[in-house]
Parts: sequence; C-alpha cells; structure tokens
Amino acid sequence: MIHLIKQRIIILLLCLFSIITTQAKDLISPHCEPLLDSQLETEVIPYAQGLLWKISKNNKAPSYLFGTIHISDKDVTTLPDVVDKALNESEQFVMEALPDAEQMLLFSQMMFFHDGQQLSELVDTFIYKKTKLILSAYHLGPDAVSVMKPWAAFLLMNYPPDAGDPLDLVLLSLTQQNGATVSGLESLKEQADIFSDLKMPDQVKLLTDTVCHYDVIEEDFIAMKSFYLKRDLGGLYNYTQRYSMSQEPVYERLMTKLILDRNRTMAERMQPMLETGKSFIAIGAMHLTGKEGVLSLLEQQGYTLTAIY
Repeated sequence: MIHLIKQRIIILLLCLFSIITTQAKDLISPHCEPLLDSQLETEVIPYAQGLLWKISKNNKAPSYLFGTIHISDKDVTTLPDVVDKALNESEQFVMEALPDAEQMLLFSQMMFFHDGQQLSELVDTFIYKKTKLILSAYHLGPDAVSVMKPWAAFLLMNYPPDAGDPLDLVLLSLTQQNGATVSGLESLKEQADIFSDLKMPDQVKLLTDTVCHYDVIEEDFIAMKSFYLKRDLGGLYNYTQRYSMSQEPVYERLMTKLILDRNRTMAERMQPMLETGKSFIAIGAMHLTGKEGVLSLLEQQGYTLTAIY
C-alpha cells in the first residue's frame, strides 16, 4: 500500500491548496455547503509579476529565487532559456524539502490511523462513499481508505491521479545531472505536521468541502496554470481568494500555517545560501508575492531584488 502512494507523497507535500474534478455530480449531501463568491475586492500586492528573481547584497555573488507550481504539465516543466541558464550556472540547488526516503516513509505512516479508528466514523455516508470513489483512481482500495486520516484524504485529492514529476522534481533531477549540491529549507515531516496537527473537526471540514465541490476545480486548475505561465502572481493570489470559504476560520488558520508562517521560516533558513551566493532556490510561487511574501521579507533584510523572468 505504501509503495503505491510513495511517488505521490513528494507532490502532495509540495502543494498549494487547490482542488480538481470528478464525474460524481449527481450525489448530494446535506453536509455540503454552497460555494459562493467571496465578494472581496481585488488586492494590489507587491511583487505581483515575475517568477525568477536575482537576489544580491553587499557585492556578494548573487543567487536566484524561482517560483514554482507543483504540477507536471509539460508547459510548466519545460524551462525557459533564462531559467535554465540560471539553474545551470548555480553551484547549489535549494528546494522546499528534499525527498528523503526515511521521511517519506514516516509521512506515509502518518497518513493512516493505527489505533483501530475508521474514517467512516468521522464523516457521513455520502462523504465516505464519494471519498472511496475518488481515491480509487489513485489505486487506493477500500481497506486503505477506511483507515486514512481526513487530512490525508483531502491532500491526496488535490492532485490528478496520473500526475508525473512536478516542476520541483524536474529541477532537482536537472541539478543532480549537473553535479550541483542540493539542500532543503524544510523537512517533509515539518510540512506534513501542518496538516496532521489540525484538529479533527477541521480535518473533517477540509475533506467534506473538497469532496462536495470536487467537480468545480478542473477549470480552476487550468486558470491557475494560465496565471502561472503569464507570471501573474497577483492574479494567481487573488484567484485563490475568490470563494467565501477562504474566509472561514479553518481555511484562514491553514493558510496562515501553510503560507505565511512558512514564508518567514524559509526566508530565515535561506540566509546561509544567500550569504554563500550562486544558489538557485525554488519554492512555491505563492510564497514569493504579497506584503508578507518571501520577496518582501528579503527586501526588509536589505537585499536587492531584480526580476529576471
């Protein structure tokens, strides 16, 4: 069972919150809340345009900060020449978290109950049946789903079942071929703890909302890819805020932990790499932009930021 999901664990842990599509549209649950527009005004945010940034300070060798999107689409994984050049000329590649086999195994174990608890005891019959239907496309049978924790089921659903290597792993592979050193800003366990530490009612709500609206997101996925390819991080940010659920406490808490808290952590932990210089640092594009994004945090620390691509 672990073998079947092991290759997806890296993709899942590198993700931003998004949802995809299913054909089970005819099922209705009284626990499903309507998905309404948030009615928020479009926010003008700093560093809203650009994916590749040169980071420099005090005449030291510059480094590059690159915003990724964690999908395997060829339009995304085929690197522009300027990005490929910056990667090839760098002596160190830094990503959010290196795919360490021991940590991957630990995470896979964290996904499941080991105390006899059942997912069916936590969600209603509709949600449980539809969860099994959706996860069957990921080669997870009823026995595995029955002991899967709600946060893990929610997270697994957030990527297509046929996903290949996402951009982050493509960059890692190219770097290893070039012989550069590699390192991570976080551990896989730290990333998994963001979800596993959620209170059970919050986990159940995340899974329930995802299952209920699983038919909405194929268009969202295409739109987010379009914003990314246009390097429009401001548009991407505002697009993710469009539903009223994004203002609910559970989502606000999750996004604080998933984005804002990690922005500060990553900006702090990349300091030795920036000090050394000649590093290529790849993190999720949503971490770059905004008043509390990594680029703003680096600017506050005296770095000069130059958009390259």
